[in-house]
Amino acid sequence: MWVKKFRKHKTLKKKLLSLINKMPSHFKSDKSFVKSDWSLPVNAERKYLDLFYQEVSDLMTDTAEDFGCNTWRIHNGWYNQYSKNNNHHWHTHPQSNLSAIYFLELPSKELITEFKVKTKVNVKEGDILFFPSYMLHRAPINNTNKRKTVIAFNCDFQIMPTDYLGRHK
Repeated sequence: MWVKKFRKHKTLKKKLLSLINKMPSHFKSDKSFVKSDWSLPVNAERKYLDLFYQEVSDLMTDTAEDFGCNTWRIHNGWYNQYSKNNNHHWHTHPQSNLSAIYFLELPSKELITEFKVKTKVNVKEGDILFFPSYMLHRAPINNTNKRKTVIAFNCDFQIMPTDYLGRHK
């Protein structure tokens, strides 16, 4: 697991939350209704993701370099908002190598994503947590009166062959 600080968090938080708050849909999870756009069609407009993808590009490029890779790709993304008593059951993210969670609002350390393999995750609001997609994880029950908001996404980092001029083949 890897934690990256999203340096643009403070400048983007308000705008991202405003765009997310305009999004429709609810996704039922463990007898609670977590606000999410997961169940919307893939071609549904997601202005918050357009902005996030644009702004996270530099961080993804730097992360690819940290991993010894020369390219990256985000497959899909969605948001989840957890109000009091909301949670998300144990799950994995199939058909992807890595998953990531951007903690847009994290009012309490008790709301950090938990992993079935007992691992201490040290993140704070504004961080992006990368982890292997096969790892069982969940969002614990929100026992606070404050909202938790995340943007989750699945991604890959790769080494693409280049020609003698350094261009990707």
